[in-house]
Amino acid sequence: MIDLFCCSNMNYISFLFLSFFYPYATYSEDSLSILTNLDIQIEATAAINKMYDFKFDDAEKEFNWLVQEYKNHPLPIFLKGLSLWWKIDAYSGLPDKNKNDKLQKLDDDFLEVMDQSISISKSIYKNGNQIDGAFFLAASYGFKGRLLSERKKWRSAALAGFNALKYLKEIRQDKLMIPEISFGNGLFNYYSVWISNRYPILKPLVKLFPDGDKVEGINQLKSAARNSFYTRTEAQTFLVRIYSGENNLREATFLSKYLFETFPDNSIFHRYYTQLLYRTSNFFMCKEESLKIIDNYNNRKFGYYANDVRLAHFYLGEIFLSEKKIDEAILSFRNSLEFASKFKDNKMGYSVYSNYLLGKIYYERGDMDQSKEFLKAVLKTSKRNNDLNIRSRELLKKI
Repeated sequence: MIDLFCCSNMNYISFLFLSFFYPYATYSEDSLSILTNLDIQIEATAAINKMYDFKFDDAEKEFNWLVQEYKNHPLPIFLKGLSLWWKIDAYSGLPDKNKNDKLQKLDDDFLEVMDQSISISKSIYKNGNQIDGAFFLAASYGFKGRLLSERKKWRSAALAGFNALKYLKEIRQDKLMIPEISFGNGLFNYYSVWISNRYPILKPLVKLFPDGDKVEGINQLKSAARNSFYTRTEAQTFLVRIYSGENNLREATFLSKYLFETFPDNSIFHRYYTQLLYRTSNFFMCKEESLKIIDNYNNRKFGYYANDVRLAHFYLGEIFLSEKKIDEAILSFRNSLEFASKFKDNKMGYSVYSNYLLGKIYYERGDMDQSKEFLKAVLKTSKRNNDLNIRSRELLKKI
């Protein structure tokens, strides 16, 4: 069984920029901050829940109403940007040939909305509401940095990140903390250490920031997941990723199940939950959810694209193999490879593993021609010191 929790390597750099979204921000009693205003939180709840449940059109209507109600404050505009961010994440599962134009339009819209948030934030900042102004300037620049870093526009991303840091320095000295800051503090503390350990080449970049603390980072994210309003779901989502990467599968599965049950139309949460069912060998539930993913894709439900089906077919292949249903396993692995072919990166771990398992199955069946085909595909798409590459070469020697 292999672990390929979905997140590209370089995306973790973006968490440094995202950590500017909430870290160190504080609330002053004499400010006009609306971040802790219970009435506004109640008004925003329905829109935020619809956004996370991928009911974007309904959420958009609610956000537009908030924009009219609080047109001189950046909060509703920023939430519209957050909604666009989740759309970008959802569409990332599209095949390459369908994805680029769609994502380019969403990227442009997202950056435009964040620029609007920056403009409004500067206005309230100059007019005396420095707490909310600086907070949302940091937030907007932080999210811009996150997207730009994921698009590998490093210079622009760095500029956005340092702009965020500039405004955070102004508000980190306030004494009355708001719960939202735990999210950003947690991201920074965890990922600044994680990146240094995982990618030594990036240490010069990380040295530009204060030292982190992984344990403290997780505790801060747990605090945000329990106590914050605007960042609760974001914190829970990152904890699923972190727990998965740390092999704390019990906590990861518990949280992913909660997120999926709370937002059942969120395909990303569905994908996380299904993958963790696979990793914890809960094959009965994994089979059920994998079939649902394929059914949602076939019914063209929003958010379910080729990448989701690629993964679902792979899980089913492993499950059928464990049930000794070899023909069904072969079909599932082949289906997974077919969907994987829609992407430029044919070295995805599940694809390498599918090729190896198919090569092994055909070898055991005595179909050496088919076995060679799939085993050679492993050699083409994996490094020589990769375990599956080694196993494939050993089998090929026997043919």
